Amino acid sequence: MKAYHNTNNETAATFKRSNDKALTQDESVINYFLRYDNLGATPERVLRHFKIMETLSERRWHNTPIVSIRRSFSNLKRKGLIRKTDVKITGDYGKMIHIWKLN
Repeated sequence: MKAYHNTNNETAATFKRSNDKALTQDESVINYFLRYDNLGATPERVLRHFKIMETLSERRWHNTPIVSIRRSFSNLKRKGLIRKTDVKITGDYGKMIHIWKLN
């Protein structure tokens, strides 16, 4: 299954690297849900957790845009692994956002 959405028409080799990275990111996000589902999750909460938990030398998540985590949420929803709840909280940008849970 395609995890990376090639909206900028990357070449085949670049697209494969991007898709592989997106699949790994999806795995990281679903593992967050498996560990911390009792809290619920938002894309902002998940990315913040990843940034806090990474080592100082790693910096894998430091430059990750929030839209990448949202893409992972969409991929996992499409696979039927997570679902959006009716519960909302104020997100990092002052807007009401949904809490997500494992299916």
